[in-house]
Amino acid sequence: MDKLILHQVECFCRIGVPAAERKRRQKIWMDLAFELDLRPAVAMDQPGFALDYCVLEGEVRALAEKKPCRLMETLAETVAMDILKRRPAVKAVCVRVTKKPKVMPKTGSVCVEIRRCREGYPDL
Repeated sequence: MDKLILHQVECFCRIGVPAAERKRRQKIWMDLAFELDLRPAVAMDQPGFALDYCVLEGEVRALAEKKPCRLMETLAETVAMDILKRRPAVKAVCVRVTKKPKVMPKTGSVCVEIRRCREGYPDL
C-alpha cells in the first residue's frame, strides 16, 4: 500500500500527567503516515484525486490543540481514529507524537507511535 506522510506537524497542546504541566501549552510534533492507494491521484495528476495535505494538517492540528490530554497515547489514538472516521480512502494510519519533557532534561524527546487500521485491513 502507498503512503502519504506528514512529518513534524507542530502543535501547541495542553498535555502531561501533572496538572501543572497542562497549565501551559507546550510544543509537540506529530508524524503521520496515511496508508492508501495513490494510483488514482497519480493517473489523473489532479488534486481532486489526492488527499489535501493542507487540509489534513489543519484538521490534525485543530484536533490536537482542542482539548487537554494527560497521555501522548490518548492524543495519538484520538487523532488516528478521527482520521479513519473522516477519510474513507485511508486504510490505516500511523501517528507518532513527540515531545521534549521538561521533567526529563537529559532526554532529547519522548515519542509514542500507534498504528490503527480499518477492519479487514492487515494489522501488521
